[in-house]
Amino acid sequence: MKTIKKTLIALLACTFSLAAWAQDDGPDSYTYVTYYVCDVASQADMDDVVEQYEKPVFDKWVEDGKLLGWGYYAHNTGGKWRRLQYHTSATLNEAVNNQTAIFQEIYADNNDAGARRAEACEAHEDYVWADDEFGGAATEAGMAMLSVYYVCDQNRESEADEIGRSVYNPMYEKLVEEGKLLGWGWSSHVLGGEVRRLGTASGSSFSQILDARAEIIEQLGGSDAAAAFNEICPSHSDYLWNVVH
Repeated sequence: MKTIKKTLIALLACTFSLAAWAQDDGPDSYTYVTYYVCDVASQADMDDVVEQYEKPVFDKWVEDGKLLGWGYYAHNTGGKWRRLQYHTSATLNEAVNNQTAIFQEIYADNNDAGARRAEACEAHEDYVWADDEFGGAATEAGMAMLSVYYVCDQNRESEADEIGRSVYNPMYEKLVEEGKLLGWGWSSHVLGGEVRRLGTASGSSFSQILDARAEIIEQLGGSDAAAAFNEICPSHSDYLWNVVH
């Protein structure tokens, strides 16, 4: 975690090449996510700045093909992170370099807005996720999102991925087909902190998501697959997010 300066362009001072991280058969996209720790009394100032200054630029970058997508979520339930902002690119290089370039464009002539944003959310954590598996609908404003952040044994996390592919992911996909979820995803750590895997589920409401999750837990509770997964990834944090943008 680190302190945000008055402008956000100091997130990455220089662009650089990370091609060595990517594999030939790697994911189709990479998502750069910033998790913000905010003052609850003034976090709405962050929302206002994102709405006024950032949303038009992010939307234009998507329209121009510079980004595959972006989003902004507000905390409902979970830990210390109060806001989440992400953007998705086709390659790891683009994900990292776009983080610098887009905030340079937004705040080059808007230092006051940048300072207001920084005062509302004084600290943050950055992650880059490889988007490994996903299904269902893309998120839209007004939807709800569950994010589960797993801390795993790095020597065995590929085993957790295989359990996901063979056991969990088909169950989530079935829930989407039955209209019990809108979408789901599984991502792996590329850059960032201690969290190694990220599972997501989107729905029209938190009740829908939690009911779907309870159905999976009931079906897999006590199974060998669940026990093996929990041994590899023994701890996790759950967040429920309101999808704002």
